[in-house]
Amino acid sequence: MKNEVFERDYAEEFWQRHENRLGRKFLDALQTCGFFEQYKREMDKIPKRIVPKQKADYEYLLGECDAYVRQFGGKIRGVVDYQKWQSTIDLYLPHFEFCDRESLSLLEEIAKRAENVTFCIKEEMMWLSIFISYFDEIY
Repeated sequence: MKNEVFERDYAEEFWQRHENRLGRKFLDALQTCGFFEQYKREMDKIPKRIVPKQKADYEYLLGECDAYVRQFGGKIRGVVDYQKWQSTIDLYLPHFEFCDRESLSLLEEIAKRAENVTFCIKEEMMWLSIFISYFDEIY
């Protein structure tokens, strides 16, 4: 029997779509005119509060990710940012492997508790960044 292989490379198509989108030009125009800086100033005027559930999610994931990184000799950095009004957990390892129920359950918990998860390569290490809002506006 022959092996079954499915393979596609969408990189060129993706970048053509990305560069040619009208939205990209619009965002560039907003950046140039200072919209985002003004928006940030206005948003900073709105009082914020810590959301207990998101704080608990952050603290739980920080502990679990710390144990995971320690097991594989990596590096971890957790930040509760009172200027950007968010929290992040960044893990740096030579590779990520989720090969048993325990480590796969960590992935499941990250998916349930985080709002955004990014994998990429940074400074010759694999980087996993977990974003949790942590704060909410008080109206």
